[in-house]
Amino acid sequence: MKVLLRNMQEGDQNFVFATYLRNRWFDKTNKTTLKRSTWSAIQHKRLEKVFASKRVVMACLDEDSDTLLGYGFVDQDGPYIYVKLPYRAGGLGIKDRITKELLNGSD
Repeated sequence: MKVLLRNMQEGDQNFVFATYLRNRWFDKTNKTTLKRSTWSAIQHKRLEKVFASKRVVMACLDEDSDTLLGYGFVDQDGPYIYVKLPYRAGGLGIKDRITKELLNGSD
């Protein structure tokens, strides 16, 4: 299996919204006292700004660029990288490749 890195396409936004909001809400470091709906609305606006920057790196299968494995971006809070659980191990190095791509693109 080969992994391809590409820029985010409009059709990828729902994947990013869903995974980011779910993972950040249930993250142990999330100490918010806001209602989930209020918190999600704030995060949604944050992601819209990230999307507008056009600097979201998507990881997908080389033979099927619609099969998303993960993504990463950098904003005012620093880098955020997400990789689907089944692809975090196995020597694919997706997280490292996304990180390298994000750092190289910010020179």
